[in-house]
Amino acid sequence: MPSSSIASSDSQSSLLGSRTKIVATVGPACRDRDTLKALVSAGVNVFRLNFSHGTHEDHSRALEAIDAVEAELGRPLGVLQDLGGPKIRLGALPSDELDCPVNARFALVAVPSESATEPRELTCTYPDLADDLRPGETILFADGAVAMVVETVTPGRAELRVTLPGKLRSRQGINLPGTELKIESLTPKDIADLEWTARYKDRIQFVGLSFVRSAADIDRLRGELERRDIHAAIVAKIEKPQAVRNLKTIIGATDAVMVARGDLGVEMETAQVPAIQKRIIAECNRASVPVITATQMLTSMESSNRPTRAEATDVFNAVLDGTDAVMLSGESAIGRYPVEAVATMRRICDEAEATRAQGIDGVEIAGRARFGVTILPTITTALVEAAVLVAQRIDAAMILVATASGVTARALSRLRPTSPVLALATTPAVARSLTLSWGVVPVTLADTPLVTKTEEADLQFALDHLKREGLARSGQKIVLIRGYLPNDADLADQSLLIREIP
Repeated sequence: MPSSSIASSDSQSSLLGSRTKIVATVGPACRDRDTLKALVSAGVNVFRLNFSHGTHEDHSRALEAIDAVEAELGRPLGVLQDLGGPKIRLGALPSDELDCPVNARFALVAVPSESATEPRELTCTYPDLADDLRPGETILFADGAVAMVVETVTPGRAELRVTLPGKLRSRQGINLPGTELKIESLTPKDIADLEWTARYKDRIQFVGLSFVRSAADIDRLRGELERRDIHAAIVAKIEKPQAVRNLKTIIGATDAVMVARGDLGVEMETAQVPAIQKRIIAECNRASVPVITATQMLTSMESSNRPTRAEATDVFNAVLDGTDAVMLSGESAIGRYPVEAVATMRRICDEAEATRAQGIDGVEIAGRARFGVTILPTITTALVEAAVLVAQRIDAAMILVATASGVTARALSRLRPTSPVLALATTPAVARSLTLSWGVVPVTLADTPLVTKTEEADLQFALDHLKREGLARSGQKIVLIRGYLPNDADLADQSLLIREIP
């Protein structure tokens, strides 16, 4: 059960100081409402539903529990549906496991021979795999623990030789670093899972696409979402060499990016992964696209209540590099200490943010991104840049943004202001859509028609809210931006105000 001291340590004030967002995967260790509540109190902003595991009923129950926690705490919570994608796995082995000594020979077949006891015939979840292979290519099994080289290929059959010995078990993963597969990024199972999404289209903010290879994969998913009237943002998971090669076009097509280091570290040389991670984060920052850093960030905390020093350094450096969010997988889904893992990650992120704000001699810290006029209207660009500069010059306690779409709040996030951003959203959907945006604390003010108010009325309402929630005190300076709202005559109605709290 979660530690009460961790669960109760949260406060509204601490939320304003936490800029990097935390994504936590829901699983058997944290599906119940009490643990989900403790995770939010410890620092979670977005919950991930991993559709590689669990049933639709499991995910529906988890979503109901998340909604209950959101209503109880009065805090917007984002939900990321992570589609399984074309993960290729071994079929069943005759005795459920198989020794693979060096130079031993096996065959990957589309259809096994009539002898069900043939131990050297391997099958997989992608029956056409043998036909996609070429002699000389390498196949990795069990996250790279076993490797085989392709020697010959005939229709429906590939002869393999073991180059890295080890033991195989049924249904372990298969990776093919140098192979161009004909398999689609969206599988029939993914399409069926999108039918589930359509039932909850007003609640799912983000949909993750696994094993992206090109911008065309993003376009296809977007088309499937539009056909079902689903307005969720797409998160492209970078875990294939092809995705790294096509990174700029993928970033241009997607809404957000995940550095999925698990399969990426198998598909590519492990020593290259840190540099690739830094490149992805930098490219996303330049393009104003939110980026999540994921996989094995605090993996030792699946069984220990403390991380290793290397893990703490990993999280810290990802924040310094400019990641918008960090993600927990097994640590929260199946680990023994899910709440402690979130609290630990939050402390590391906050320490990194403090370092980022102060700067360190000899340490290069990711700079602020800038918007181009092709991304945002010129007036919005000028407005957010002015707000960030003014807030820094007057040491503003926060920047308030009244927004009906979230666009202006996301624009502020990309500039990495030194002051926290409090987004006054007109609907729960807009507030939830900001849960991945660095430095933005979304507040739902659904009962307040901001679109009909004047700047002064917006400001007064915001001040009343801040005082009521204990988020501000007398004498502090704040900057208020009104983004483009539906009732505005044109973009020139956007405005910026500066006030000192009485």
